[in-house]
Amino acid sequence: MNGEISTSLVYWDWIVIVFYFVFIIGIGFLFKHVNKNASDYFRGGGNMLWWMAGVSVAAATISTWTFTGAAAKVYQSGFLYPLGAFFGSLFSVIVLWYLAPRFRQMRVITSMEAVFRRFGFGTEQFYVYLALPMGIFWGGIGLNTVAVFMSAAMNINMQLTLIGLGAIVTIMSLFGGQWAVAASDFVQGILMLLIVLVVVFLTMRLPEIGGMTNFFSYLPDRHYDFTLGSRMGIVALWFFMSQVTRFFGHISMAGEGAKYLQVKDAREARKMVILKLFLFVILPVNAVMLLPAMAAAKIYPDMAAIFPNMKMPQEGAFLVMAFRTLPQGLMGLLICGMFAAAMSSMDTALNRNAGFFVRNVYIKYLKRDASDANQLAAGKLFTLAFGVITIIIGLGFDYFRTMNMFNAMQIITSMISLPAVIPMALATVYKRTPGWSGWSSVLIGLFAGAVAKLCYSPEMYQKMMGYVESLSVQESRDAQFIFISVTVTVATSVWFFATSFFYKKSSAEHIKRVESLFEDMRTPIDHKKEDVRHQDAMQYRLVGIMCLIFGGGTTLGMLIPNPLYGRIAFLFVGGTILIFGISLFMISVKKLKGHPDEEL
Repeated sequence: MNGEISTSLVYWDWIVIVFYFVFIIGIGFLFKHVNKNASDYFRGGGNMLWWMAGVSVAAATISTWTFTGAAAKVYQSGFLYPLGAFFGSLFSVIVLWYLAPRFRQMRVITSMEAVFRRFGFGTEQFYVYLALPMGIFWGGIGLNTVAVFMSAAMNINMQLTLIGLGAIVTIMSLFGGQWAVAASDFVQGILMLLIVLVVVFLTMRLPEIGGMTNFFSYLPDRHYDFTLGSRMGIVALWFFMSQVTRFFGHISMAGEGAKYLQVKDAREARKMVILKLFLFVILPVNAVMLLPAMAAAKIYPDMAAIFPNMKMPQEGAFLVMAFRTLPQGLMGLLICGMFAAAMSSMDTALNRNAGFFVRNVYIKYLKRDASDANQLAAGKLFTLAFGVITIIIGLGFDYFRTMNMFNAMQIITSMISLPAVIPMALATVYKRTPGWSGWSSVLIGLFAGAVAKLCYSPEMYQKMMGYVESLSVQESRDAQFIFISVTVTVATSVWFFATSFFYKKSSAEHIKRVESLFEDMRTPIDHKKEDVRHQDAMQYRLVGIMCLIFGGGTTLGMLIPNPLYGRIAFLFVGGTILIFGISLFMISVKKLKGHPDEEL
């Protein structure tokens, strides 16, 4: 039985939330002076340290969707999705050990400039006009997912929540650029991990569960029977294709690969990969974060009774366990952590897309001789414009959405994202294709996806697989994802490699440009020759100050009238962030003594 549970915030939660949002807006102003040119604003000058850029990648991987769409999936089917996330991360880490240094050594400011070096002007422009709307679209979806969570948690109108959150992220990105985004990802990523660990710990202590040792025997049978409600053939193919789509996104120069442009050199890039290995394979964080949603499946089997105003009540599976376990003030802290998870999606929609427009459109068509000051001003203008558009898309997505977040994301990924990332992933390791292979492969993939979507029907898939019984609703949704993603992957990949037959007919300019890119990808960064600025102490100092402020404020939450475990939870979260702040600030002092001329 569901039992009585309060889903309302208390006075102390609101105080924590207000403190957090003031802090977030302040980050943009803290990093405002660091942005001296376009490279600083759009990629942190290609000078970030592994720990800041690495946590930013982790934050992008753990989005708010993890706690809504993915939580709904594990609420229904248990361990299948976490297993997929584990294997997807494992495979990507293996490949990124080779690719990450190559991404950094492309020596470009935006990933679209890498597309130009690999394919030429035509494909670069094609991808810019494809990536801009796609990036803004994904940002709108990311904003929508966090608004779903926070509107339910704060009991505020969904539309007003979405507009307010979008405005706050836009202000932070507008003033601070990529430095502010990555720094906020670091502090917020730590916050998100710590507060979720508190929810996991308190969930395991519930009397219904009786501890971690009893947890796995407590879960419903469907969490272990992957064929329950779906035939094994469909489950196996769904599992495999979900890893294929995840894998291409991780290793694409237009996807996660863009994050590796931010660090100082190949060594820092590989440290980022090691951090990802530790967080998602050795720990693994993704699976641990979803344990409360699994527990909710047994404790609260009727989610619609708890969240009657949510379109898809199962998306509140993690949230209901947070309301059940967290004392006053900590729920507000969790909401802050969930908002932190949305920042990475908004980064793509705002700062990075502004970089695409300025570096790949503005200075090529509108103002070829644009100074760094001009580019900075244009970047801020378009960051603001894209922020407004992202909010509008988030509102529209909520209005038209008719399926749960997990299934919606699957279809969008297979039809739109997959055709775009496959050529960008393959092109990083295979160079013998003509310039037009990039844009043509995307068009082939988009066409194949559209045809697959139109042709698919449950009856067709049932006949194709030789099944006697009709497909269930969930089987039909999974089968649709399988059919579309297989069609797109095969069509796009085959076409990309088939264009190799025309490589020898490419212009001398194209061959020379591609050879130059691959030579650069093999050549380590020379800090002195390439005038890489010394900004290590600045990063340690500013992020250390951020951790000290936020960690100190969070630790004061111990004063909130809570049971002992609630005060200890605030000490755990705030104290850990304080320790990070003290350590980082002390390192900055040490580095300044060794290099007093470093930038601050």
